[in-house]
Amino acid sequence: MRFRDRREAGERLALLLRPMRGREAVVLGLSEGGLVVGGEIADVLGAPLDILLTRRIEFAGPPETSLGAVGEGGLLVSDHAAIKRFDVTPAELTRLAGHARAELARQVAVYRHTVAPAPIAGRTVVLADDGAATGTTAHTAIRVLRARRAGRIVLAVPVAPRGVLDRLSREVDQVVCLRPLSWMHAVGNSYRKFSAVAETDALELLHREPRLPTEVPR
Repeated sequence: MRFRDRREAGERLALLLRPMRGREAVVLGLSEGGLVVGGEIADVLGAPLDILLTRRIEFAGPPETSLGAVGEGGLLVSDHAAIKRFDVTPAELTRLAGHARAELARQVAVYRHTVAPAPIAGRTVVLADDGAATGTTAHTAIRVLRARRAGRIVLAVPVAPRGVLDRLSREVDQVVCLRPLSWMHAVGNSYRKFSAVAETDALELLHREPRLPTEVPR
C-alpha cells in the first residue's frame, strides 16, 4: 500500500484517532512533513496544531546516514550504534552536530517569530510525522516533549519498521501506525507524491483557520 501524499496519510491516521476528540489534545507535527500529516489529525480532533522542530545530524558517508538529532531547547540525542559503525570521532561528531544546531536555530527563528510554542504541560500530545525510518528524530522529539512536561504522548506515523515501532512504544503512551513494515529503506517509498514541504507552506498551515466540523472527513 502506498499513500497518495501526506494529506491522505494524515486523513487515514485521523480516522483511527477520532476517539480522542474532545480530550483537549495538542497535535505537533514533527518538522514540515509531519506538520502536513498533523494538520489533518488536528482538524478531526478539533485540536490546536504546532510544529516541533528537530534536525538530524547527517553523516555524508558513504552511505549517507543519521548520527542522531538535535531538538528545540538544545537537546542532543546520539545514535551510538551508527557512530561506532562509521567510526566517527568525537571531534567530527561535534562539528556535524554544530551544523545541525545552526540549521535548527535558523528554523526556530523562522517559525517562532510569529508562532509561539503551544502549551503542552500536562496535556495529551499527538506527535505526528510522515514516517519513522530509524526512530532517532522521533526519539529526540519525545525527549523534548518530556522535558516540556507533556502529559500523555501518542505517536502517530503512517509507516515505520516494526523494530522501530517496538522501540518507540516503550517511550510513549500509545503508537498508531497504518503500515508497520518488517524493513524499510526510505519513508518516501511509501508515497506516490513525497516532495519537500516549503517553510512558507508550513507557516500557512500554522496560521490557517481550523476546518469546521462539517468540512472534516467522517
